[in-house]
Amino acid sequence: MNHVSEAQWVAYLADEIPEALKIEYENHLYSCDKCLSVYMEAMEKEETCLDIEGFDIAGPVMDSISRLKGGSDEESWQHRKEKSLRTITRHYLIAAGFTILLMAGGVFQSLTEYVDSVESSSDKKTQSLTEDLIDKTFSWMDTIEKKNKEGFRNE
Repeated sequence: MNHVSEAQWVAYLADEIPEALKIEYENHLYSCDKCLSVYMEAMEKEETCLDIEGFDIAGPVMDSISRLKGGSDEESWQHRKEKSLRTITRHYLIAAGFTILLMAGGVFQSLTEYVDSVESSSDKKTQSLTEDLIDKTFSWMDTIEKKNKEGFRNE
């Protein structure tokens, strides 16, 4: 099969071609990268044309849903906003209440004291690896030097 032109892909997208040709085009897409890119470009152009024309299916559907419920969009939006604000306020008050309880109970104070004690004990125990190696090297050299001095005295 030859390559499919962009105009033919636009006709395919508009559902203006016979079913047998649709199947042939679809099978051709699986094997031809060039036609796939042309198809994608045609699809993007078709989407922008729909956007320009103002074709919006969600708007009418949402309007009919709100009419069935018996309320307007503005009322439902206002209701959701108030409900969200109440939820946020409730969560804030709960968090503030727990914070006050923990502060009054001294949890934060004991926590900071514990962290300070852990930091001070770890500072005393730790020595850098380099300092430890230097100390061991010097002590090793001192023992060698002592052995050499004792060896010279015994001779």
